Amino acid sequence: MANKFGNTLIKQALDYHRLGWCVIPIPQRQKAARIKWKRFQSNRPDEAQLRKWFQNNHSNIAVILGDVSGGLTCRDFDAMTEYETWTAGFPDLARTLPTVQTAKGMHVYFEGHVKGIRHIANGELRGSGGYCLLPNSVHPDGPIYQWKIPLKNGNLLVLDPKLAGFMPDVTEKTENTEQTEKTEAIIGGNEVEKAIIETLPQEYGTRNRKIFELARYLKSLPQYNGANPKDLREIVEQWHKSALPNIRTKEFEETWIDFLKGWGRIKHPKGEEPMAQIFQSAIEMELPAIVIQKYPDNKNLQLLACLCNELQRATGDNPFYLSARTAGRLLKVSPMSANRWLFLLESDGIIKVIRKGGTAQTARKATRYKYIPN
Repeated sequence: MANKFGNTLIKQALDYHRLGWCVIPIPQRQKAARIKWKRFQSNRPDEAQLRKWFQNNHSNIAVILGDVSGGLTCRDFDAMTEYETWTAGFPDLARTLPTVQTAKGMHVYFEGHVKGIRHIANGELRGSGGYCLLPNSVHPDGPIYQWKIPLKNGNLLVLDPKLAGFMPDVTEKTENTEQTEKTEAIIGGNEVEKAIIETLPQEYGTRNRKIFELARYLKSLPQYNGANPKDLREIVEQWHKSALPNIRTKEFEETWIDFLKGWGRIKHPKGEEPMAQIFQSAIEMELPAIVIQKYPDNKNLQLLACLCNELQRATGDNPFYLSARTAGRLLKVSPMSANRWLFLLESDGIIKVIRKGGTAQTARKATRYKYIPN
């Protein structure tokens, strides 16, 4: 059993190492390092050293934060109440960022290139000069550190800790007060933070579309509806910095050009697009008899059927487009659930598939339907 555990520990250490993280051993059920680790703040140990350290089952494992681990930063929430308050304000980040459950709270990881350790109410923002225990380390009081949201390719985002809500009670001063006030006037507010987070690309090949979504989102905010897009450069710079891990075009100027061009092409700011108006009409419409008959107690299916009805009205005799992703977003459920419900509507004769989307011939198009009862 001991050898099996030890082999697992070595594998974990090597896995973290191959991610570019600098890991060190900590005595089991302790938090203090058993080695002099200052030199590892700038130079990572090699695999041979890791195998020597983690060859037995009497070690915890920790990652040294900062540039030696690619700018790795941790928001340490000491209390679950504080973590839950943050998740309520930043639900998309909370669902995405690698997160470890600790003895009392949570460790949330991102790439932030933060210098030093900053004490915050009910926790810390840890950057260079600090380290954190990683799963499956054992806390001195007995609980085992566990991934709540596993680390995977693409979810270690580059973030500004302020914009991500990790420094709610820290005000940093600059020598140039006038410039600071100007920057805060442009950047400030949770709505801008939300706009950046919700439009970040999650995969290669979506940068251009996502930067256009950012432009639409910003234009929907009253303070920016009539703004000169050139005044929004700092917002776009922050978006670009956070998007870098998931985009191939690294030059900021290319993103800036696409933003400026996209701003002029916006016909409908976010929330004012035809789909949003159609969905509102679906919410307000009287339920068709067949929908009441088929789904008397299922509000989601009723609403989805009404949405299809309204989409058909909008397109006349032509088929309408609807993707599971769009339906899920409007109904606030997963695309998988929306896809299953669309399948049921089709099976029950409410809608008919005219042309399937997502095939080799229609890879980038949503499925085309007709609402049959009409």
